[in-house]
Amino acid sequence: MCRQPRIRRSPSAAPAIVAILMLVAAGCSKSIQQPTWPVTGVVEFDGKPLDGATIVFHAVDRSKFKWKELPQGFTDSEGRFSIRTYASDDGAPAGEYDVGIAMVQPTSDEGEDQRRRVKGSTVIPAKYADPKTSGIRVTVDRKKTVLPTIGLAP
Repeated sequence: MCRQPRIRRSPSAAPAIVAILMLVAAGCSKSIQQPTWPVTGVVEFDGKPLDGATIVFHAVDRSKFKWKELPQGFTDSEGRFSIRTYASDDGAPAGEYDVGIAMVQPTSDEGEDQRRRVKGSTVIPAKYADPKTSGIRVTVDRKKTVLPTIGLAP
């Protein structure tokens, strides 16, 4: 019968190794995140608050971003939004951004409004969805930024 060599493990080594790995992981995860600053604003379409739109910030100078962060937010019933990058309402890194705003019309198969909508039809002109054609550029400062109302035309 062949004997297997016994490896002796120290019971105190496992917690120490786990603690070291947690510290390394925590240090690495923070190093990829840039500081963010709170950003809020309002979007109106044809003079009325735009509810349910998606706002996405595209950095003008991408060299400052280690990852492909896309700060974004969603409008509420009053057209208000707050931007998030890494966590809810954390804001965006300071810098200049071209902005894309999109909203897809919900469809209803129930006939509740007595008209059939084309699935996925846009509510606002498609040019606003592309940050290159939207004509919207904002600057996020190294402080809380309240953007002026973003007015979209039909």
